[in-house]
Amino acid sequence: MKRVAAMLLALLATQAQAGFQKDREAFDKRQTELDLRCESAREAKLAPLREAAFQDCMRTTRNSRAENECRRKTAGENGNRAGGTPRFYDLPACVEAFEHKRQRP
Repeated sequence: MKRVAAMLLALLATQAQAGFQKDREAFDKRQTELDLRCESAREAKLAPLREAAFQDCMRTTRNSRAENECRRKTAGENGNRAGGTPRFYDLPACVEAFEHKRQRP
């Protein structure tokens, strides 16, 4: 009787673990989708800032490699404010991704 009970408990534990793993995978997949939507929305907002930074760099850089240097310098522009945080994480897609992450099981 004890052996049957132990086997039944082991079987239930294995099934529960598989269920938790499946839930975690679904959560992670959804989080990835939301993060990509957030970064895509941020990218759309950051593109004009990068272009403005590039144009500003081109106005101030006077050498034969100016365009390549300015592209390299401004490619990573992520909207950081002096003494602040990166911009555009307050977009609805980013808020949704953040809220989802907070619900992590």
